[in-house]
Amino acid sequence: MFEENYSKLTRSDKSLFAEAVSDLLYECYITRTYYDRSLKISKLNPTYAYIDRHYALIEEYLSFLSIVLSKSDEDGVIFIASSIEKNHLKIDSVTTLIVYALRSYYEEQLSLKPETLEILMTSGQCNKLFHELGLSTATKRLSTTTIADSLRVLESFNIVTRYRGRFSDSSYSFYILPTIKYVISSEKMNALYQFINGESDTLDDGGLFNDYKAENDNPPEIKEVGEGFYSLEGNVGDEE
Repeated sequence: MFEENYSKLTRSDKSLFAEAVSDLLYECYITRTYYDRSLKISKLNPTYAYIDRHYALIEEYLSFLSIVLSKSDEDGVIFIASSIEKNHLKIDSVTTLIVYALRSYYEEQLSLKPETLEILMTSGQCNKLFHELGLSTATKRLSTTTIADSLRVLESFNIVTRYRGRFSDSSYSFYILPTIKYVISSEKMNALYQFINGESDTLDDGGLFNDYKAENDNPPEIKEVGEGFYSLEGNVGDEE
């Protein structure tokens, strides 16, 4: 069935198909809009539009790799995950805690501005948030350097995107994208809350990304597509 439908695509569409799938496997999360730093405006994402238009075909193709394709029209997010217990991305405790903090901030701001999908945050607001949540006491590894490193990783997966400056600068700003809602489960959020507030003395590193379960009938367990399907190399820098 896939071969039959794929053969109907034009040469141009086949080229776009390859690019879209490559972007999915590399970044895992594709958003409907993206911030163009050169033009300083948000633009519609042609990759998202292509995947949306050929969703069934790409979904079938990825199923051969045991990869689940998911979409939220409300949030404008398309993402993938492995359906088998392999290829989990392991991240450090600092990045885990930062995801927790950004998710908390995102949901709080979204309740005030429900019509907004991207939430702007400055480095000052970021540091203030970490202090208020007690992250600086939860781990001694939290520093300007480790925060910058973690934000670069999150940017490579379209969880955040820079607005001004570089994460290594003394002052910068970035957007928290709606993809933050699909990175961490309610169970993990609760576990992190207990750790930060001293109710638990352990923090489980690794396996954070896409520990998310869709709320529908018989939902598949969503797991991160990791090593073997994409590489972080070349996509975590601060270049403009």
